Amino acid sequence: MQRLIAALLLAATHCQASIIKPGDKKYVSIIRPGDKYSLDPSRDQCTTIIVGKDATGDGGPLTSHTNDCNACDFRLSKVPSKKTSKDEKRDIYRYRAEYPRYLGTDKGKTYEQVKKYYDWKHGKGDFKSMGTVPYDTDSTYAFIDGAYGMMNNQDLAIGESTCGARITALPVSEGGQALMDARELSLIALERCATARCAVELMGGLAEAHGFYGADATAGEAGEALTVVDREEAWVFHVLADDTGTSAVWAARKVPDAHVAVVANQFVITTLPPEEQGSQWLASANVKDVATRSGLWDGSGQLNFLEVYGLSHPHLSTYSTRRVWRVFDVAAPSKRLPAETDEWARDYPFSVPVEGTLGAEKVMALLRDHYEGTPYDMTRGLAAGPHGDPARWDMAATPDVGYAAADSITLEEATSGKFERAISMFRTSYSFVSQSRGKSSELPSILWVAQYAPHSASYIPLYVESDDVPEALSTGSLHEVDHTSLYWPAAMVGNWAGRLYDVAYPLVQARIEDISSHIHESRRKAEKRALETKTLAERTKILSSLSNETSHYALDEWWALFWDLCSKVKDGQRLDDLHVEKLKPTKAFYPRRWLDEIGYFPRQESWKEGVVISFDILKYGLAFLLGAFAATALQRRKRPPSPARAQATDYGVVSAEMT
Repeated sequence: MQRLIAALLLAATHCQASIIKPGDKKYVSIIRPGDKYSLDPSRDQCTTIIVGKDATGDGGPLTSHTNDCNACDFRLSKVPSKKTSKDEKRDIYRYRAEYPRYLGTDKGKTYEQVKKYYDWKHGKGDFKSMGTVPYDTDSTYAFIDGAYGMMNNQDLAIGESTCGARITALPVSEGGQALMDARELSLIALERCATARCAVELMGGLAEAHGFYGADATAGEAGEALTVVDREEAWVFHVLADDTGTSAVWAARKVPDAHVAVVANQFVITTLPPEEQGSQWLASANVKDVATRSGLWDGSGQLNFLEVYGLSHPHLSTYSTRRVWRVFDVAAPSKRLPAETDEWARDYPFSVPVEGTLGAEKVMALLRDHYEGTPYDMTRGLAAGPHGDPARWDMAATPDVGYAAADSITLEEATSGKFERAISMFRTSYSFVSQSRGKSSELPSILWVAQYAPHSASYIPLYVESDDVPEALSTGSLHEVDHTSLYWPAAMVGNWAGRLYDVAYPLVQARIEDISSHIHESRRKAEKRALETKTLAERTKILSSLSNETSHYALDEWWALFWDLCSKVKDGQRLDDLHVEKLKPTKAFYPRRWLDEIGYFPRQESWKEGVVISFDILKYGLAFLLGAFAATALQRRKRPPSPARAQATDYGVVSAEMT
């Protein structure tokens, strides 16, 4: 507890923000307009893209999530439905990202067995209940769980992105009074709700009633955005702590059916026009009161949720805004939205109408994006190294890395500069795209899941009605390489390919496409059989087999790809044909653009440059000679009559003789 309280106090001191203590064990930090603050973009910050039902081409809306976390538990778990009573108490736990995310028997088989890298115990530390709330239902829905709740058997799906917020509160476990975080809110919503509107209202109500805290004690993760879809509607939900630390402020806006919206670690809901209340937006009743009494808003004009409650990323604003631009530019290119905008992205609307369709496969492609083909292409330029590696490691202080003292930098120095931040990045633990076929479809929604960075991973189709999550997606950790986990070969391929990215990645991309084609063909056949079955049990068996078979297939393919890359691309060369009498490696060397940048080539003058230089020499030479001739002539004209001629004697003494 003391560690987190100290972190909050330190962050507030650094930000020059006040600490409010309305009572014992109520800790809140508020960053008011004019207060200095800094946000660390290397925190675990995710991207979520949400698309309305008329824009997907599939009949229903979709959402997505890249869980960009460098230390997260990447396993998934199938949480079964449960018979309860409305008064039965449900435990609430402190947010935890690292392995193991949870210990216990009530959230699926994944959490029942944990490897003993450490003496973790249920009921201790993060695994001790902070408090309880009533289940308030006679039974819960089954759902798939990850870092946050993902999708339930009613086809309700939830994506997530942490956002900077001006008000930060501490959880009960750290001495505060806030009980709810985004993970618990998403889990409870999936347990109880079948519609997106139900989920939004329930999560907002729970946060108000029990207090909300962010993913950690920093302002950069004090707020949350959850993107929520069912078979019909799509909503973006924002939440942060209130100024007492015992409640919350929230707002939600509906995504128009033909539109796409995206959250990239910054709130995107702005004004809340009164005439749209209820139909297009929902919010907590205190949304204006908290803003005025906290000194965040003077009460004039329309309240802008983003600019009143959110935080921008000052000189690092493109960390968020560029991702939003990229999605909007791909979805609606005719709008020609500017890539450069202000820190609040005032040039961008909440959502844009999709030109054509933006279905699950196209969103997967966006999640793999590094701005390729744009001026911000992260596979180009000196920052990408000689071979176009799109990875930009997290900003950090480096005194303990082992660099020479002159090369070590502080965190303040690190955050004074910036790199581009792409949608796909190396520290993604998993990503997903939900796919609904609409209200009238007999097929359940699909949860497409890939572990590790999307550009180095394959998406596996999961169905919540299946008996369990495939082993390849429910096992393993960052503590050691696990050959049964799909995360690990994808991570090893991504890391191996990064060194010679422009040489290796075409091989990776080709294999991704081959695996995807195989999986989609298998899915089409399986779903066709599923529609022909007469019982739910038969359908469930077919869809469960599909998930298991495709995950095993992908696991084998990714391990094979890794070992292929080890032999084909290494030591600065590529082997194009392994089945020849004598191997003929293609040496990669380095591309000209990079060699030019580092001054590799000696300065060589072309024949044109030689002609110009020679002409210049001739010109200056002639000028010199003409000048010397003119000076001599002038001197002679001024000379007096010559005296006796001087002659040298044998001893070198000059004697004068009259002539």
